[in-house]
Amino acid sequence: MKFKKEMSALLITGLIVLVVVVGFYFLWLPVSVLADSGSIQESALAAPTVIPDRQLFSETQNDITVELNSARVIATGLEVGICYTAPDDGEWRPLPGRLVYGTSRIPPDEIEFFPDEKLADGKSAGWRCAAVRYAIDDLSTLSAPIEFSILRFYAPGRELYSACQELQQRLDTSLKAQAYGLKMSCKTGADGSAQVSLLEHAASVSTAEAQEALDRIASAEVPGTWKFTITDFKK
Repeated sequence: MKFKKEMSALLITGLIVLVVVVGFYFLWLPVSVLADSGSIQESALAAPTVIPDRQLFSETQNDITVELNSARVIATGLEVGICYTAPDDGEWRPLPGRLVYGTSRIPPDEIEFFPDEKLADGKSAGWRCAAVRYAIDDLSTLSAPIEFSILRFYAPGRELYSACQELQQRLDTSLKAQAYGLKMSCKTGADGSAQVSLLEHAASVSTAEAQEALDRIASAEVPGTWKFTITDFKK
């Protein structure tokens, strides 16, 4: 009788341990899998850590100011830290040019944006920062002076909005549109693009100036070029 009680106690204890182990396994396994898959996504979204609080160079063209804040050697090549103003609250992105030094002409490899940004609100410009990376096979060839450039800025449409909704939101947050008192009519074309007409503008600007400003905003592009010469970089 005593033997049966001991066996029953052992069996119950074993079942409890098994349940705890199985429960622990199924409790933590999904978390681990999610963390592994999420780390790939987060690595693409994580903030770069290279832009210091000091400004090295600054250049303004077509109402956009670009600041070059850092340049450093990384495992895969060279990383250049920049910040820039955004004319409205569109998702403005830079198109970097080739990195030029000696006889080398290196195309940009990737760009990573800081998650913290200031959105334009029609009264002040937006502010975004990013790290532009260039893949260099032989880092021993890298030497100053290095020419870095931004060819243009562009604001791709967001899936959340139609073409006219996107444009209206950008118009409402554009410093120039507010200063010029721009009002528009907009229809979505068969191809999904915005067909825009100027309705009103401030008396202080001509119709030609207002139309040019509206056309520029509707194009969602600001041409450059913003050029910088890097004479020193961190290794």
